[in-house]
Amino acid sequence: MANVKISGLPEASAGTVLNTDTIVGVFNGITKKCKLSSINLDVLSDGTNYARIQKIYADAINNGSYGQLYDGIAWDENADTYTRLGRTAGSPNYLEIQNGMRRCLLKADGTVNYYLYPTNSALKEDGVTASVLDGTDGQVMVEIPKFYYSYSYVGTTHSWKISSHKLPGFVLHPLFMSDNTELSVAYVGAFEGVLYDTSISKYVCGNGIESTAATFVASTKTILCTALTAPFENVTVGAKLVITGTTSNNTTVTVASKVSSQSITVSESLTDETANSATIDVQRDYTATTGDKLGSVVGVSPITKITRAQARQLAKNMGTNWQLLDYDMMSAIQLLYLIEYGSFYSQNKIGAGISNISDWTTYNNIYPIAKTGNSVSVGNGTANTAGSSSCATETSKHLTYRGIENPFGHLWKFVDGFNINNNIAYVCNNPVNYADDTTTNYTNIGTMINSNGYINTLLSIMRGFLPKSVGASSSTKITDYYWQSSGWRVAFVGGYSANRTDAGFFCWPLDYSSAASASSYRCVGARLGFKK
Repeated sequence: MANVKISGLPEASAGTVLNTDTIVGVFNGITKKCKLSSINLDVLSDGTNYARIQKIYADAINNGSYGQLYDGIAWDENADTYTRLGRTAGSPNYLEIQNGMRRCLLKADGTVNYYLYPTNSALKEDGVTASVLDGTDGQVMVEIPKFYYSYSYVGTTHSWKISSHKLPGFVLHPLFMSDNTELSVAYVGAFEGVLYDTSISKYVCGNGIESTAATFVASTKTILCTALTAPFENVTVGAKLVITGTTSNNTTVTVASKVSSQSITVSESLTDETANSATIDVQRDYTATTGDKLGSVVGVSPITKITRAQARQLAKNMGTNWQLLDYDMMSAIQLLYLIEYGSFYSQNKIGAGISNISDWTTYNNIYPIAKTGNSVSVGNGTANTAGSSSCATETSKHLTYRGIENPFGHLWKFVDGFNINNNIAYVCNNPVNYADDTTTNYTNIGTMINSNGYINTLLSIMRGFLPKSVGASSSTKITDYYWQSSGWRVAFVGGYSANRTDAGFFCWPLDYSSAASASSYRCVGARLGFKK
């Protein structure tokens, strides 16, 4: 509660039935009981009714459960049933933390430039002034309120609770910790990560072609690719493209114009040629601090075909405290979703997103389909407009959870601070120490099942949602798929455009080795994060 002046904190005796004028609060990290007569309540900044505040806090301490101070969910992994806990069991559901998630424009130094209108990100928080979402005013991020949580596993039942208060048995979520240092705030990219090319001071789309037949025309400086339906649909004029796999045109060119979805012109000279296995991709610079950057802005095709280490460097190039989406950040988002919707079955609860594509290979050879920002009109909300099997239809669609666009579907996203070796999960929450193929500065949080399949049960760990066994289905238990393999592995999350029922909030593709990722993947992208 804001603007509450304390003139003393007389505590009630153990076992005393407290009067309705008794209130509980967390002061200096300690939950205390006191009489309203000892408190001078000024105007509450959130406008909450005084009597309601009194009742919520008094009831919480009188029944001894603090039930009105947390939201929660319990899942019986045997019966596959859910029970809402705390105030989440009531009506209306409070969802204090989830309702506090909001989009904003975050400047490079980590300060909020301004918040966005709750129901339409095209406007600033006042609901009148137009926002600028192209990077000029900062990165479009979703602020996640700081929260505490608890976890228990009794019999066959997992229980999770969250609160803005440090209640008995609750600890600060590791998203808000860096080693042993408590952090003040966390943000996650509202959109899938895009590339900012420092050499031309411009955000550029990540689309191209790979090992595909292409024709180069010298007289018009044209590159034509009719082998695919829309290889150049999202190309950016002015972008630098690197051409390989040809006999006479292996060079770097600048996009002069987009003629059609299958044809572009360039500024540089070309040699007449029909190449059977041409590869054309956007130019990247991974130089530390001075190279290209990973962004979260509107209207750009996400960057893919990068390794996790390269994506990590692009994020760090944004500045101090910038990073990739990491394990604790993703675990926090998964937890917030689960408590809100009371089911692991995310495709059923909020939609399948861009996950049912059947013509991806012929459309653009598994490059990104949709540009960022299709959910601008949703604001901080949750919505799904996707679900078609056609790439052309899905280019303007999205799935969004609490302002986070495409948390699953469209592209797999790298998860940093999470290394896997022979199915053992190692995690780290200090971005300074993020690295591949290592346990140094990482913590072992459990050994996952060494079989692929729909996740059946979870490791009984407080920190995240990892598979203990498989054998469920796309509509039972966790409902999402898990892939694994021996040796060192990097982490993806969520599922991509052709995963269909395999995709979801809790889908873990953990079968890609760091060695293999050196060649990168056209269907794997990244998401920006920030903590301080």
